[in-house]
Amino acid sequence: MFLKLHKDRRGQVFIEALIVIPLLFMIFCFIVEMGYLMYNWGVINYYVCSTAEASATRGQFTGEVRVQLAAKVADWTVNGQEYNYDVSGTAPPGALDSNTVYIYGTGMDTPVQRGSYINVNISYPWRFKFFIIDSLMSYVASEESMRLKVNAVAQSEVFIE
Repeated sequence: MFLKLHKDRRGQVFIEALIVIPLLFMIFCFIVEMGYLMYNWGVINYYVCSTAEASATRGQFTGEVRVQLAAKVADWTVNGQEYNYDVSGTAPPGALDSNTVYIYGTGMDTPVQRGSYINVNISYPWRFKFFIIDSLMSYVASEESMRLKVNAVAQSEVFIE
């Protein structure tokens, strides 16, 4: 009787599929999430570098340039429309809000002499779209809120007399 059950292979493919399909689904979700993450990283890097260059040609990191950076990040990132934007600081606040993008750097009303550096920084909160990946990554990284941080530095091109 036992030998007869041992030779019966019906259901073996089903059991193997129960193990493999969830793993394939997790790998697929992870690949999609990393695609979103890399896209956002590229967009934020591009716009921060472009803003640093624009600030260097003006000689200061003005409020207008900061608002333009916030608008571009909100329009072009995956979760950008869901966040609030704080463009007023010269440094990130001590306690970061998980729903706020912080844009900071050289003071808004500080003219920068030619040859000196203008800093443009952004701290962008990141949330994964799939709850499985989100809970797994928060467990692995032991962080409640993950953030993308980008810094760009450009030399001022304006001579101030």
